[in-house]
Amino acid sequence: MGNEQTKYPGLPPLPPPFVKEFPPIAVVVEEKCIACDRCPPLCFFDAIIMENRPEHKYKRTAVVVPENCTGCGLCFEACPVDAFLWTPDKTAGSGPLRAAQETDKDMDV
Repeated sequence: MGNEQTKYPGLPPLPPPFVKEFPPIAVVVEEKCIACDRCPPLCFFDAIIMENRPEHKYKRTAVVVPENCTGCGLCFEACPVDAFLWTPDKTAGSGPLRAAQETDKDMDV
């Protein structure tokens, strides 16, 4: 298994490297999404919805609502095809307080 530090090989670790500058939020790589419906029920913050996409292979896909995403990472663990990526939330501070904004303080960094 080597020096892999994550539960799933290939899954980016938490927190992502940019967390000192911006809090993380999830995004879906729609081409990878298989519309399995595992992620929406796991999201405590209603940040993941399924949307119809007629051009998509499975006719629908998961979509992250950035305003609701706290960067908790549950969607990463739920996804069987690694369709989620971290992205920096460069709008942090312009909207409601997010749990992810407390990451540096919580980590005592």
